[in-house]
Amino acid sequence: MRILHLSNLYAPVIGGLERSIATSSEELVRRGHEVTVLTLATPAAGHDETIRGVRVKRVRSVANSLLPGMNQDAAKPFHPTTADPLTTAAIRRVLRTGEYDVVHSHDWMMYSYLPLRYGRDGLPHVHTAHDFGFTCVKKTYARDGRPCGGPRLGRCVPCASEQYGRPKSALLTTALRAHRHRGIDALTAISPSVADGVINGRLPGHVPVQVISSLVPDGLDELARDTPRPQWLPDGPYLLFVGQLGPHKGIDVLFQAYAKLPDPRPALVCLGTPRADTPPIPPGVLVRHNVAHPEVMAAWHHAAAGVVPSVLEPMGQVAVEALLAGTPLIATDAGGLATMIRDGESGLQVPVGDPDALAAALTRVLTDPGLAARLRVAGHQRGLDYTAARVVPQIEEVYRDCIAAFA
Repeated sequence: MRILHLSNLYAPVIGGLERSIATSSEELVRRGHEVTVLTLATPAAGHDETIRGVRVKRVRSVANSLLPGMNQDAAKPFHPTTADPLTTAAIRRVLRTGEYDVVHSHDWMMYSYLPLRYGRDGLPHVHTAHDFGFTCVKKTYARDGRPCGGPRLGRCVPCASEQYGRPKSALLTTALRAHRHRGIDALTAISPSVADGVINGRLPGHVPVQVISSLVPDGLDELARDTPRPQWLPDGPYLLFVGQLGPHKGIDVLFQAYAKLPDPRPALVCLGTPRADTPPIPPGVLVRHNVAHPEVMAAWHHAAAGVVPSVLEPMGQVAVEALLAGTPLIATDAGGLATMIRDGESGLQVPVGDPDALAAALTRVLTDPGLAARLRVAGHQRGLDYTAARVVPQIEEVYRDCIAAFA
């Protein structure tokens, strides 16, 4: 098959969504398909290139050409909740100069393809929801740190104003609520939680939502085992957190739980990006930034326990990496984590925002070697369900069905 991915960002700008697209694209190439990713040009990457067999075409948009003030971060161009005329024109050119069997969109760049879907350049169109961007311009589907009760224009504009400012919030929200998403032929979501959020959006009535998880590369378990133990880790046992150091990832709750652990407490290691809302770092906590991924995997492998205390988590790639590394994992029941972790089997689950429950779960793992050993083995097996070798065949099947229905 010849596949055209549409993604607002791509390597070298890499987050969870971009990493998932890169992993699936490279695996599809390995399996004999031709894959092109169309993405917005950035200051760090403005030209076409081929990355591990994946053709990457970088295009212009109003935000990165005419109105750069739309971007809060110049390194991450912003695509709105409506068609961008420059991006639509670029997609049209790519479709007319190449031969493709299917278009697969992953974020709001979809809105620049929808005007083309029923024209002469239209192709079967798969969209994957990696977050709650169908219904929420913040993409979190949360209000005041809690799950949203449902999208309403009068509710959404004030909620998103803190992130975007009121004028931009009003424009983005109004455009999003106006869409009927006509032009999506197959729709997938990366977790049951995201699927539940998607169905609250305005969707074509004939398109069901199929859950196909986000994915990680094959071989992360071997990477974790084979990478030498980083010298910067504490000498003794330690707990590990990986992620943005903000309350939305539950770091404040983790710090409270850590203070409740009985002495002697193991060290707490936090690998991640500081934010304006990062709470004060307590004594006994080691924080490191910009750690290379092999060292992150090795740190997971050697940890006495791993913690993913997120308040909101569409799927939780970091949890998958911990499971594959054989880390006894404790996670909240937020979003996609609720179905990923089988409590007492592949990990321990705790309620969101409950430091007492988190401290109790940590104490169980630290004081029960048999439990920790069982979680390591079962967690690794569960993590394999999210690897490219198991997920990409499901994506291929969606493509085949979508193309067949289009014919």
